[in-house]
Amino acid sequence: METRRVFIEKFIIFLVSIMFLSGCKNSRKTYAKIGREPRNVLSLWFSQTGHTERHGRLIAHTWEKMGFKVTGSEIREFTDKNLNDFDLILVGTPVFYYNIPEYVVKWINSLQHLNGTPVASFVTYGGPEGDQHNAASIILELLSEKGGMPVGMETFMNMGTMPTVWSEKKISENVWNNRFLPNEETYKRVRAYAGFLINQVKQNNLIEVDKKITLRRFATIFNPIFWTKMGIKKHAINKDQCIQCGTCANKCPAKAIDPLTYKVYQDRCVLCFGCINNCPQQAVIMVYNDKKLFGFRELLKRKNIMIKEPEEFQGNSLRGIGIGKAKKTA
Repeated sequence: METRRVFIEKFIIFLVSIMFLSGCKNSRKTYAKIGREPRNVLSLWFSQTGHTERHGRLIAHTWEKMGFKVTGSEIREFTDKNLNDFDLILVGTPVFYYNIPEYVVKWINSLQHLNGTPVASFVTYGGPEGDQHNAASIILELLSEKGGMPVGMETFMNMGTMPTVWSEKKISENVWNNRFLPNEETYKRVRAYAGFLINQVKQNNLIEVDKKITLRRFATIFNPIFWTKMGIKKHAINKDQCIQCGTCANKCPAKAIDPLTYKVYQDRCVLCFGCINNCPQQAVIMVYNDKKLFGFRELLKRKNIMIKEPEEFQGNSLRGIGIGKAKKTA
């Protein structure tokens, strides 16, 4: 006889199956052939703590070494909505509450029709399981709806960056075990993915966008951001510590923070932790379930953790290789 727990798990899986069968778009439709030789390629990323940016830059750098004309940029600083001049478009983002950030969804939806341009995706995640496959699939699905031709998707695990899972005395096992990620093996996979995508375009190879049925996917129905925000007891700026550098505002995708007036608009906040993770002064105050949080940069500092850079970037600062604005290289 089944236990109550087993019955509940089966029932949830049944509901998820119904959701996918009824709500997901058919991923088996036939796509037209690509018919383009890649020359002008685009690597875009949405990044909060540097993991996704690092991979997006490395792919752009790899393409440049291969002799292509490359544009690499943070999505929030890339204003062109007509991408038809590109022969390949790559979009990368972190997994965000088992999904992709709403900002990225809106940005893709704002694009003009892609007219058959090859498209690809990648996601970064704190692992080991964050529904990363489905997150990467969502990017491709959205780009396909805009007329893009899907040629590849990949996922890369890194050290987790969610401040709710660590404190001064205790760090989540997943975060601690992944403190050496990304490593050189990760970067080898990133470089290989860059070459793989070029070959996909040259050979007119398309992939099928196939989502998987997972409990994590089911969890997104219940709006995990809302329930996590329920635990936030305080979110403010310490005027005495703030130097008004604007880092928090630049990282906030929801325009929920204003360092000039020291205001945090909690109704707009999507709880991405971009403000607290990146503030150089730890001037952003956040209390979660009666625990005062500190950000990712501060965690690295307190625990003496160094994120390994790709060998191509060693000796350079994170912002020292043309990142921050859309960069075109011949």
